[in-house]
Amino acid sequence: MSDLGSLRERIDTLDTTLVNLLNERAEVSLNIGAAKRKATTSTEYVYNLTTLLSPFSLPFLIPNEQQEEEKEDVNNNVHYTFSDSSSKELHVYMPGREKEVYKKLERLNQGPLNHSSLHAIFREIMSASIALQKDVTVAYLGPPGTFSHQAAYERLGDSVAYVPVDQISAVFEAVEKKTTTYGLVPFENSTFGTVVETMDNFVKTSVRVRAETYLTVHQCLLSNSKMEKITKVYSHPQGLGQTRRWLSTHLPNAQLIPVKSTAEAAEQAAKEHDAAAVCSELCSSLYNLEILAKDIEDNSANTTRFLMIGTSSDNATKDDHTLIHFTVDHRQPGALADGLKIFKDYDLNLFKIDSRPSGLRPWHYVFMVECSGHFQHEPLQKAVKELEQFCLDVVVLGSFPNQRPQQQNE
Repeated sequence: MSDLGSLRERIDTLDTTLVNLLNERAEVSLNIGAAKRKATTSTEYVYNLTTLLSPFSLPFLIPNEQQEEEKEDVNNNVHYTFSDSSSKELHVYMPGREKEVYKKLERLNQGPLNHSSLHAIFREIMSASIALQKDVTVAYLGPPGTFSHQAAYERLGDSVAYVPVDQISAVFEAVEKKTTTYGLVPFENSTFGTVVETMDNFVKTSVRVRAETYLTVHQCLLSNSKMEKITKVYSHPQGLGQTRRWLSTHLPNAQLIPVKSTAEAAEQAAKEHDAAAVCSELCSSLYNLEILAKDIEDNSANTTRFLMIGTSSDNATKDDHTLIHFTVDHRQPGALADGLKIFKDYDLNLFKIDSRPSGLRPWHYVFMVECSGHFQHEPLQKAVKELEQFCLDVVVLGSFPNQRPQQQNE
């Protein structure tokens, strides 16, 4: 074994090599950004979702000569860039490409670093690369310290700017008005189900889904009062729902008060005597609260799924999901069943079905489905076209790479 001084010299040499390689990678990333800007402002082929949904014209097959090859070609895999007609702009965050990179890292990794550590390192490398190409801002449900904040940070790293807003609708508005580049919204929880406020905003938005990310949620009880003194517990409705059993056992007489976010709950608990908050451990340091109990969620596998929204979706990968919403004529028997059967006919798996009041008139509903496939691919294009025979107001909300954790796919 080498002596300590020699080992440290070796570390110093490796650090120098790493710095040089990181800057070399950054130069390539800058060149990629320049190539993307050139393509965006010149001959980029724009894939128009309104054409996809038109009852008169559907481009099932897109001629190769009409497609513009994306400048970042990895391992001879060709990527094409499509966007909505209203969104001919530079997109530097490519979740499909990111997924490829992480998979490649796992194949190359021989240790001793584990996959999670390597992911964390490269998350920051890619975050820095994104920031070099374009200033990226991400809206999330604030204030700082929410699970939305945590999920956004874990996905995009330290080099992008995070913008807290006070409600989910404001995340959509920030992206629609291009105040921020992207937004991250909670979509569903494995314990408590769909986040209805997010779904309601999807029904009336012009944004597109760009990516999904998952966060295992560990709830804590924070307060500056002793447990036996607590008379009120603040949290987001999802947080209260995820800890209902624990709260009923340990604080059966406490008033449960829903607020807009878990971080707001922590902020409120810090201001009041005999109050507590159900929120993340991160909020303890942000709001100077004591941790009275950790991991109080009723389900230890409790996971929240978030969707990243932008002005367009990413390109197709080999494993994508698509979100679609539509209405039906409720006077027509079997209209919904006929519409759903189309997905089976085109071998498109359905992963999620929801409904919400349309707001147009009482007892009229919008249905939202999540299926396999990508809107660039022919089977889904044909399915959407046929869906219009049985359903009304069909809207493709976007396609995105499937990134559900493997154990949750089984």
